[in-house]
Amino acid sequence: MKKIILSIAAALMLLPAQAGKHLSFKGVEITGTRDEMVAALGKKGFRYEENNNGVPLLIGNFAGYKDVEVNILGPVSSNEATAVRAEFPVKMSWVKLENDYSTLKELLVKKYGEPTTVVEEFRDGPHDESSKKLMSLIRNNCTWKSVFEVKEGRITLFMKHQGPICCVCMLYEDYAGSADVEKAVLKEI
Repeated sequence: MKKIILSIAAALMLLPAQAGKHLSFKGVEITGTRDEMVAALGKKGFRYEENNNGVPLLIGNFAGYKDVEVNILGPVSSNEATAVRAEFPVKMSWVKLENDYSTLKELLVKKYGEPTTVVEEFRDGPHDESSKKLMSLIRNNCTWKSVFEVKEGRITLFMKHQGPICCVCMLYEDYAGSADVEKAVLKEI
């Protein structure tokens, strides 16, 4: 019984060290305030553009792409940084959009291993033409996403649209951060 109690105590002492691990974006841990994240990403070459309702927008180079828009996300009730969303340049054709998605997915597989979840489907039937595939995405009849689970968090690669504007996004969610972010950003995926 004494050995069990000592084992549990030892395990509990290790928890704070594990809890201190954070997911990184561009070599910057997703922790602290949004302002601190903006400053740290500024040192990595991102330029601050604006703050929209407490969500900073930066633009810079990421994963071999130029002019990637990056938002620092967190709970609405605080300035805490718990997630980073990167939006890659807009594409006006399915072929280009799918090429970006496939290229980024391959990079993530090399870094994190195979995704834990993959959903790549058209709910309105198979399509042969690129224009019909793009319209399926615009009409919310298409889901294209891959989820990579790691110790520190989750990275979700997905296609999104806002009206006819389509792009590929990556969402980095730090597990040590608040769960409120998940509720706020899942509606976009």
